[in-house]
Amino acid sequence: MLFRSAGFCAVLGCLAQPAPAYAQINRSSITLGDIERAVHIGRVILDATGNRPNRSPRPTTRRDRATDEAIAVAGAVISTRSASRTARRAVATGDDYVGVPYVWGGSTPRGFDCSGFVQYVYREHGVRLPRTSRQMARAGQALRANVGALREGDLMLFRGRNGVIGHVALYAGRNRILHSSSSGNGVRYDDLSSKRGRYYRTHLVAARRVTENGRSLVQALSLLYKEKPFDYFDPPDEAPRPR
Repeated sequence: MLFRSAGFCAVLGCLAQPAPAYAQINRSSITLGDIERAVHIGRVILDATGNRPNRSPRPTTRRDRATDEAIAVAGAVISTRSASRTARRAVATGDDYVGVPYVWGGSTPRGFDCSGFVQYVYREHGVRLPRTSRQMARAGQALRANVGALREGDLMLFRGRNGVIGHVALYAGRNRILHSSSSGNGVRYDDLSSKRGRYYRTHLVAARRVTENGRSLVQALSLLYKEKPFDYFDPPDEAPRPR
């Protein structure tokens, strides 16, 4: 019995801070091995507590709560992977349209403007976004306007000459953006470490995440349109042309 108690305490030591550890997780780095380890921890707890299906139920104890916490962490890991997958798929869909020409006010594969492109590729995966970059700046979850805070599929919003948001791009990972750019003649990738990319880095004013825990974070479009009604299609961006 002493051995079983010591083993259980060791397991609890591993889980002593599950919530803070999860809060600090870099969700983009989660792997299948993380999920397998979470499931393994849950099984070890079940063994340590004697919670077997054939045993009679017992009152809720700290051990039962620890088991519930392990299950919750495993579920959160899985749902976060689902959200990341949706965002990555939106970027992969966008990749299919590289080379499609820029068309002011365009929102179809015949031609896109910046927000028409972002709206289209996310709609292909069940996430409905508003029409313009200024409206998109109110959709989903606010992030720090810093490339280091972003993961693939996040929206990056840029100010124009008058200081008003006028351009949106998808963060494509590896310090790149994917967007429909007037100065770049259509849908393309841009490297943020390049001379042209410096324009986008210095004009980045907001970032949003529109999927989380496997579901869309976009509020009802009717409410969003009421808060920020359509004003005008996004203007051409003013980045230096590629060389």
